[in-house]
Amino acid sequence: MSKLYYRHGCMNSSKTANLLMVAHNYESQGKKVLIFKPSKDTRSKPNIIESRTGMSHDCIDILDTDDLYTYILNYIFEFKEIIKAILVDEAQFLTKKQVLELVDITKELDIPVLCYGLKNSSIKGELFDGSNALLYWAETIEEIKTICSYCDKKATMNLRIGNEKPIYTGDIIKCGDTTDSEEYYIPLCTKHYLNPILKERI
Repeated sequence: MSKLYYRHGCMNSSKTANLLMVAHNYESQGKKVLIFKPSKDTRSKPNIIESRTGMSHDCIDILDTDDLYTYILNYIFEFKEIIKAILVDEAQFLTKKQVLELVDITKELDIPVLCYGLKNSSIKGELFDGSNALLYWAETIEEIKTICSYCDKKATMNLRIGNEKPIYTGDIIKCGDTTDSEEYYIPLCTKHYLNPILKERI
């Protein structure tokens, strides 16, 4: 029986690159995969996922109201294709209902589902709704590791920076990147999340 996987990591931990390599491995053997991305992620163009490494792939943008189980059933019926795996990028933006639909896909349709995303937000370290549901329902949970921007310890937190100041309040969902734009995110260990030294990034 297929399983639901949740592979989480901080910003800039190569989550999307990992997903794209998995897709490549399947497709290089002629095996069909479908890739989903919640439309709340606005960093990439519509129906495209892009890694900072330069890799990209077409995907299916989904809304909060989309029923993923029904979508897969309709896809199989229409295209008569065998889907070997379903990959989900930015899975922290899924709804709890959609996570349960992914569980049903693994059990009733016997298709493995691999979700990639953040675990906790930059706002007080709170879990995203999708992350919370995935931590509960995923049968295999793996951490994709990266290091703190200020030291060599493992990063476990994401900090939003605006005007070179840490932001600990506001909307839990606010898309950004890890570049020095007006607002951006950096991966940090807990010590430096609580006490960032913005001028001393390594």
